[in-house]
Amino acid sequence: MEPLWKTHLAPDAAYDTHYHDNPRKEIASFLNDPPGVVLDVGCGGGATGKLIKTKFPGTRVIGIERNPSAAAHAGQFIDDVICASLDDVDLAQHVGDVKIDTVLLLDVLEHLYDPWHALVKIRGWLAAGTRVIASVPNIRNLQSLDDLAAGRWEYGPNGVLDITHVRFFTRETLRRLFEETGYTVTQMEPLTQPAALDRLVITRGPGRIVTQNLSISFKTFEDLEDLYALQYVIDARVRGVGDVHDLGVPQGGH
Repeated sequence: MEPLWKTHLAPDAAYDTHYHDNPRKEIASFLNDPPGVVLDVGCGGGATGKLIKTKFPGTRVIGIERNPSAAAHAGQFIDDVICASLDDVDLAQHVGDVKIDTVLLLDVLEHLYDPWHALVKIRGWLAAGTRVIASVPNIRNLQSLDDLAAGRWEYGPNGVLDITHVRFFTRETLRRLFEETGYTVTQMEPLTQPAALDRLVITRGPGRIVTQNLSISFKTFEDLEDLYALQYVIDARVRGVGDVHDLGVPQGGH
């Protein structure tokens, strides 16, 4: 079997139906009302956009996807697909003067060398108050901590240590990522897998978890929940220009 760096880091990496065509049903559950025009950054094969259009018929979904095969597949299900790297996208040039109401960044930011300036660029396309929903892996999960304590840091084809990930975040650094680039975080929802991680636990007492490789303390239920969170879903809103200026964040989108 070829090592992952040869198969998954190649410039012409193959289109993977499991990877690119996975509809994010848990993300669709965040949308209780029609989302307006949706910009799906890193739309893959369009599975989540298709799910949203099924839930809210008539919704326009615009996708950005750099993998040509995935972009071609997405074109069967969503309204517009821009096949390009985010760095190369001029949204108005591609789709005209359209008002975006909801942005999806699902498992995208951790793949970018500079997610900070990516968020600044995207903000430049949006009006104040625009909703942005993102999902990002949580590196402070019990599995990652246990592996690191044992001297392991093994990249995989997917998951928290997907070999294509170049940035890693905790709950607090993820919040700062958005707050420092012009967004207000209204909610951070952990996506947990207790059954998968409980197999690591040898004992759990008041304020402490012990695994084969580490003993870790926690002070609150939120802290415990953080250990079981493999991802966080961030629900944020674009702040107005006046608020952004106070942070010293570059103005404009490009």
